[in-house]
Amino acid sequence: KDMDQKCLRSLNGYRATCEILQLVPSVEKFRLTLRVIKLWARRNGLYGNMLGFLGGASWAILVAKVCQLAGIEGNLGSCVNLVHRFFYTFANWNWPEPVYIKKVDAQPYPAWNPAMNHYDREHAMPIITSSVPQMNSAVNVTKT
Repeated sequence: KDMDQKCLRSLNGYRATCEILQLVPSVEKFRLTLRVIKLWARRNGLYGNMLGFLGGASWAILVAKVCQLAGIEGNLGSCVNLVHRFFYTFANWNWPEPVYIKKVDAQPYPAWNPAMNHYDREHAMPIITSSVPQMNSAVNVTKT
């Protein structure tokens, strides 16, 4: 709480990763599904935040969202069902509607906030981290 903004942001990735594991119904199913999705992304040349594609954090948040949507029952089945649900969910997602796995109301100013920051409104694929300050993990993704 008493950290400056630079220190807080430097820990955001680690804290978000730890929090994701607390926000999914089954850590084991989440991890296995994430491995499959990341393997698919790499094999299809769609992995890499610096290249304008989704990076590891974005893929993890998307898989976590699918695990949350599936709930306890959906996470009891096979990983194949979660992979299918992943592709169905995000092929039909209403982009640029943001993907949240946890919504936080009290945010510091540099957090992702399209109501206050016009640059945030222009993001093509907002995939929002769960830890404070919430940020768009897919900020480099464009419409083209």
